[in-house]
Amino acid sequence: MLSTDDEFDHRRLHHELEQSITAINRSQISAVTGAISRTAFINVVKMVACLRARYLYTVLNLGKDCHSECIPTDAALELARLRQAYTEAMDGFAALEHAVKRGYVQLAD
Repeated sequence: MLSTDDEFDHRRLHHELEQSITAINRSQISAVTGAISRTAFINVVKMVACLRARYLYTVLNLGKDCHSECIPTDAALELARLRQAYTEAMDGFAALEHAVKRGYVQLAD
């Protein structure tokens, strides 16, 4: 078990590392993105929603059209392509949202 002094030192080190991580991320990301407008942020949300809608539309149509049979391979491959596009966009949005929450970038009005 750590002594009170060791525990304090450990917390201080952790805090210092967190501050360094934040400063480095803020510097690197902001240098590339600059301030991000609310419109740009909302446009990313719309892009993800559009890709999600396209993917789900295709899933539903394939289900409707397949009549409980296997779908053609090319239809399955198209579905995989749509899922990958949606997943990549969703991951990109998650990274953007994380950067905003952590203060790595600033949202401009």
